[in-house]
Amino acid sequence: MSNIETKNPETESLELLQFYAEWCQPCRMMMPVIASIQQKQYDWLTIKQIDVDAESIIANQFNIRSIPTFVAIKNNKEVW
Repeated sequence: MSNIETKNPETESLELLQFYAEWCQPCRMMMPVIASIQQKQYDWLTIKQIDVDAESIIANQFNIRSIPTFVAIKNNKEVW
């Protein structure tokens, strides 16, 4: 997982991890929502999409048991 650097003390960065699988219908339903957020290109937001089948080690690190699951990381700490 990457380190998050804040641009200045008043503006904090946020990293959103989306855990999904290609075969998961609810995950596919969330893809347009994530794409819409990505199009806005917020400089304080990074979105990473993690396929639980291809990246099972990362999914296990976050204790992912169902999908879709979203994890918010702020200042290198899981906040949601």
